[in-house]
Amino acid sequence: MKPSAPTFLRTALGALALTLGSTAMAQIETLRIQDYPGLGNMMVRVAAANGYCEKNGIKCELKTIPTGPLGIQTLLAGDIDVAFGPAEVVIQAANKGANLKVIGTGFRDNSFFFMVGAHAEPANSTKGYPAVMADLKGKKIGVTARGTGAEFQLLSYLKGAGMSGSDVTIVPVGAPNTALPALANKQIDALMLFAPMDGFCAAMKVCRVAVDPRKGEGPKEIVQLNGGATPMTVRGDFAQKKGATLDSFAKAMRESEAFIQNPANFAAVLKVANDTFKIEGAAGAAAVETSLRNSISGTKFSLDTKAFQYSADYLSSTQQIDKVFDTSKIVQLR
Repeated sequence: MKPSAPTFLRTALGALALTLGSTAMAQIETLRIQDYPGLGNMMVRVAAANGYCEKNGIKCELKTIPTGPLGIQTLLAGDIDVAFGPAEVVIQAANKGANLKVIGTGFRDNSFFFMVGAHAEPANSTKGYPAVMADLKGKKIGVTARGTGAEFQLLSYLKGAGMSGSDVTIVPVGAPNTALPALANKQIDALMLFAPMDGFCAAMKVCRVAVDPRKGEGPKEIVQLNGGATPMTVRGDFAQKKGATLDSFAKAMRESEAFIQNPANFAAVLKVANDTFKIEGAAGAAAVETSLRNSISGTKFSLDTKAFQYSADYLSSTQQIDKVFDTSKIVQLR
């Protein structure tokens, strides 16, 4: 017995709807994006939490990779699609021949700042940079690891104050979780590090941010890096094949940026931070909030191409790369 015309029509329309639904689902592409412990990649975290990725037809999947070099290695291996790491790491890799394209930033401002321990507060601390450096002659100063961006920036701070690396003892102390005990136990006197170390300083009173390039403090060659400090980077072949997907990602990032930059949304952004990274106790909560407040103005997607080129020039001048590198070759903003 043949089905009646209305029954047949309903069945056909239902099948068509299922087919179209399956096709739409198949078109939603997952982007695997680098994140870090701590505040990490807040723009993507907010975009994922607020549904901006899905709204633009993609899924944003965060992958925790704790260092910039490892992020680029993972990107080149094809295990993530978007790396989020320091400009110097991206430029060094591209200078060695890696096929990379920078599509925007995850954080524009310099990620390193200079802190002094409460036990070693300089007499010239109120005079700011460069005077604050003079009192640290002969002291022990921590960096993440020897030969990293933190050490090179410390050397620039010292040079700008008429000093050199031989005037201090440079000590590798790792990330904030290991740097904090070293400073609290007076194993080091000062520190060049990144967030949320500034939050720990404020909450636990064991240190103070003495020079903050995010506020325009420090030597010129460091301050001018603000604007392109932590780019979002993809493989060149991925950029060529997945242009529409990256355009959707850029739209989601701009929606996230607008939300983050609206002061009325700070509590909501802080909730995302605490949902994805939490330090137990009142001091931990205060540290996260302080670090977020200090960094939120730099959480933007647009890349300052001049600042990005300054990063390459800085690497060349400090002999971290073997030649002057033209960053326009790898910039492909969305």
